[in-house]
Amino acid sequence: MAPKRIVLGTFSHETNVLSNIKTDLSEFRKRHLVHGDEIPAHFRGTKTAAGGLIDGCERNGFEFVETVHASATPSGTITEEAYGHILGALLDGIKAAKPFDGVALHLHGAAVAEGHDDVEGDVLGEVRKLIGKKPLVASFDLHANYTEKMVREADILVGYDTYPHIDEYERAVESVDLLAKMMDGKLKPTRALRQPPMLPALQVQFTGRYPMTKLLDEARRMEQIPGVAAVTVAAGFPWSDIKEAGMSFIVITDNDQRLADSLAQELSDLAWGIRRDFLVKPMPVREALRRVKAAKEGPIVLADIGDNPGGGTPCDGTVVLKAVIEEGLTGGVFGVIWDPIAASKAAKAGPGKEIDVSLGGHTDRLHGKPLKLKALVKRVSDGRWIVKGPMGTGSETDMGLTAVLRVAGNDLIITTKRLQPLDLELYRSQGIEPTDARFIVVKSSVHFRASHEPVAKEIIELDTPGLTSPRLAGFKFRKIRRPIFPLDFEMLGITELKRMDEE
Repeated sequence: MAPKRIVLGTFSHETNVLSNIKTDLSEFRKRHLVHGDEIPAHFRGTKTAAGGLIDGCERNGFEFVETVHASATPSGTITEEAYGHILGALLDGIKAAKPFDGVALHLHGAAVAEGHDDVEGDVLGEVRKLIGKKPLVASFDLHANYTEKMVREADILVGYDTYPHIDEYERAVESVDLLAKMMDGKLKPTRALRQPPMLPALQVQFTGRYPMTKLLDEARRMEQIPGVAAVTVAAGFPWSDIKEAGMSFIVITDNDQRLADSLAQELSDLAWGIRRDFLVKPMPVREALRRVKAAKEGPIVLADIGDNPGGGTPCDGTVVLKAVIEEGLTGGVFGVIWDPIAASKAAKAGPGKEIDVSLGGHTDRLHGKPLKLKALVKRVSDGRWIVKGPMGTGSETDMGLTAVLRVAGNDLIITTKRLQPLDLELYRSQGIEPTDARFIVVKSSVHFRASHEPVAKEIIELDTPGLTSPRLAGFKFRKIRRPIFPLDFEMLGITELKRMDEE
């Protein structure tokens, strides 16, 4: 008997519609826009979702056909041209792969394109039109904003369990394993979706502590119930600004809709009951710097959560750097600041030279103004290095032309591509040993914790301005459902809160 033939594809983007960085095809090319047979060469053997799809197929004895892998650093709305190109490549690849037995995709779940608020729902819908009743499964990011259309069009949806996302490989493998059960007649998936009116900020979505651990522990307990195939806890992504943005729960059972509905509702009720525990309170920058001054050991990790490129910010904010210089702090490392002009100027001058730079603050005025500084060029490189884990182990990171600048006694890693500091190899690739630093400033909300927590003497989340600030009430959301917690928390009186509790 010939092996079953599975079509694979990836379309991943976390869209911050408030960002003025246009997500066109060039943004995808900066990260990954790979087609067909080129995809396995990039991802085979890596602990990524794409690597998981490949390994999931091979361990189940499936033949697989790749279509497209499109992934861009989070940024603004996807252009119509980019959306059409990527969707077209996926659909053309599926058509060319006939005959086949099923489709397995990796999607983000929080993508927004021009004219398409529900990118993943539309993608799944177009794929469904092509494949008819053939099985269709997809794995998703923990920040997915699930919609009724997504749940209706896909047979099986599996979301990450962790933030930082250290299980994307495992969840992709799981999605293929469930596809195998479905094709063998061992699973007839029934799905339930519940969405409490909650819009948690990124910091409290960290799955290493309460309250997310409470929800995930309950989800894992439910997965042990006979007839339950998978339970997904999704924290959502506020800045996609669609009606469905926010927390979601998906339960998939084996031909038992009543059980799926009951368990999904139970999780939703649990989340709503502990909603006040999802409030966050970051520390003012100057207060945090005083703690650094008083600390006897380092490194202390300072998270610039308002300028997190993993949430669509420009990664060129200067608020923390300005405060560090004014406080006279030295011995720090900044990972990273996006400034292609400064990086090019440093490369032209070369190591050992002093240059004048107008650093950062070039994209908008939400994250601080440009700083006019004198800087010593310490190092210039192509910015390429291999991730050693625990996120995306084995994959290559390309920061573009990169320079290390010494400014006021601190080392600044300046890149030509935006990225979060997810791995300590980022610093070491630039000749910096992070454990020797007095403090490390990271432009990240939570992902940095996977690699930085083991070496940090303390982690402090800074109350910085920017597009990923947890102060959600300050953003001009237009499409999210209202009322929603915590945006409407202060507007709701005791009577209204009691009524919502009763409902």
